[in-house]
Amino acid sequence: MFKKVIISLLLLFSCAHALAAEPNVEFNAKNNQADIFIEKCQLWRNAMRDDNKEVMWSFVEEKYKGTLKPKMAKKMEKVASSHRQALDEAGAYIKRAEYLSNEVPNDVAEVIIKWGNGKKKGFSDSCVFELLPGTTKWVLDI
Repeated sequence: MFKKVIISLLLLFSCAHALAAEPNVEFNAKNNQADIFIEKCQLWRNAMRDDNKEVMWSFVEEKYKGTLKPKMAKKMEKVASSHRQALDEAGAYIKRAEYLSNEVPNDVAEVIIKWGNGKKKGFSDSCVFELLPGTTKWVLDI
């Protein structure tokens, strides 16, 4: 029994480490329809909702962490604040759909999220990722 618990814990930690090792900026995807975009979008939206600045900064390209850091910090706060405000105004919200758009160019990936608050009004949101030129690496368009 004890061995099973140890093995289960080791497996859990190795899976968590693998997920943590996957970068949120300049990550690889074979095309703009890969499931990783939905995972990254969920992570980004949850970080905005929870005001988790550490996770939010993990989506920022290195070039925006130097002299442009104050500008990027302001932009991220504005985007996250708008996101939180929309969620607060909606109250209890329900995600109705989440899918990858197939109506974008090959160097863009867009995750579309449709949600509502149980009333007749529905909301639509998205995460847009861009392919870095000459690579297979993708970044979130914040």
